[in-house]
Amino acid sequence: MATLNRKMLFRWFCLCVLLVYVGCNRLPPERLQTFQDAQSAFDAEEYRLSATLYQQLLDRGIHSGTVYYNLGNAWAKADEPARAVAAYYHAKRYIPNDPYLIANFRTVLANNGGTMLTLERSLVDYLFFWQNWLGVHTKIWSSLVLTGLTFGGGLLYLFRQSKRLKRCVIGLAMLTAIALTSVGYDWYRFDRIERIIVTMSTLPRKGNSEQYEPALVTPISFGTPAIILDERSGWYLLRFPSGQEGWIPQTQTFPM
Repeated sequence: MATLNRKMLFRWFCLCVLLVYVGCNRLPPERLQTFQDAQSAFDAEEYRLSATLYQQLLDRGIHSGTVYYNLGNAWAKADEPARAVAAYYHAKRYIPNDPYLIANFRTVLANNGGTMLTLERSLVDYLFFWQNWLGVHTKIWSSLVLTGLTFGGGLLYLFRQSKRLKRCVIGLAMLTAIALTSVGYDWYRFDRIERIIVTMSTLPRKGNSEQYEPALVTPISFGTPAIILDERSGWYLLRFPSGQEGWIPQTQTFPM
């Protein structure tokens, strides 16, 4: 009876995962058509139209590394490097190790006096060292699978209580907690914190005016990501990947 219950629970779990996966990855026909139109516009060298169509997909909730990557390519071809860099940064959240993304990203940065930089690393980043290795969808699916396994293991434990099964459930619960924390931290880094990119080489100031002394010795290069700490009279107080802070005009920034 216990073996039968385990098999039934496992089959139901696999079916639920399959249904969720298919539902989450099936693109509605009208949005698929928009994606194809965007690709066609890019092939026809209508880069701004292509970028507009890819942005429409994002506005409709289709967030993926492919869409952000193609959007970045379209803006790069349209000679809009700041927009391209912003799209590439978002793409890295979904496909962090894609070689084509990294190559195009570096090219756009280099052509505009910038260099590839990583976002600032805190103690949490070192504890969750895989944060920048795995895409956000991988983290979410890992969390869902671990949650399902923990739930299924808990149900099995109700039918067959054993020390070995109890240890397995506790271990799965701990892994699930870590995975969910990783997803939450990813959301906090990219959705909760307001970020911008610097659109030209500039020297941050100690206050919101050119009359203030420089806050740094070395100028901040094009494409550098920064966290917005404060806003005043057309200026942003920013924290840069190095951990240093300074004020720069809003006109020299672009939202991520």
